[in-house]
Amino acid sequence: MVTERRSPARIKRAVAGLVALTMVVLLIDLTKPTWTEPIRSAAASVFAPAQQAVRGWSQDDLDEARAQRDAQAVEIELLRSQIEAASGDDQIDLPDSAGQWQGLRARVIAVSPPTAPAGEQVVTINVGSRDGVVADRSVLNTFGLVGRVLRVNESSADVLLLDNPGVVVGVRFGTDGVLGAVSAQAPPELGPRPAGTLTLTGIGEAPITVGDKVRTLGSPDGSPFVADIAVGTVTEVDEDSGQLGRTAIIAPAVDNATLDAVVVLIERGGP
Repeated sequence: MVTERRSPARIKRAVAGLVALTMVVLLIDLTKPTWTEPIRSAAASVFAPAQQAVRGWSQDDLDEARAQRDAQAVEIELLRSQIEAASGDDQIDLPDSAGQWQGLRARVIAVSPPTAPAGEQVVTINVGSRDGVVADRSVLNTFGLVGRVLRVNESSADVLLLDNPGVVVGVRFGTDGVLGAVSAQAPPELGPRPAGTLTLTGIGEAPITVGDKVRTLGSPDGSPFVADIAVGTVTEVDEDSGQLGRTAIIAPAVDNATLDAVVVLIERGGP
């Protein structure tokens, strides 16, 4: 596209013309006010309702309006950051533990139906073997661990999510990096868990604290899970009910209900 460059002299002439036109209008308004009365009347009819509405507001009304404006600005900024995070799959910083892996961007294109058997609740992504994807590789997004590759076709792959029964992830939690395991299936003695949560089981008697961050321990050779990927945050610590090891409820770092952009780890230097 070609952009016309306006010369300084041309701009000066335009400004001078506008100033002159303004002076003429002012002069007419002073000498012949009846000529400009229609313009003033039209402006008054347009702006009077707004002026009247504002004139009737108290200071409390104005303060409330400002507070609502500020709250909406915060919500808009939050939504903007969430949209950027959800679409910013190319901005994912892989941990040092990724080592031999590189990230392959992908999108979720299908979800298994609710009637799928336990252990087969997966999402399908739009990359496959022709892109270098193989089974048992980590899948993540900007928030943390999504799951692992279960099956691979030529142009797509199925990803097994963390909330599937039977999926167990070795983790570290807390500032000391205590060892533990995370799964969607809690010991029977703990009773029902809140929907969408995972269960952390610590190894040994190390305490678990609300707010502890939980990250992947890492598998040998990084398959299926690389180390130091966010899994979730402890939201509630269970009372001792005779279970083996201390347990707690964690909120997953990734919301499976809103999955879209993800990254699959593939061999560095692959397709």
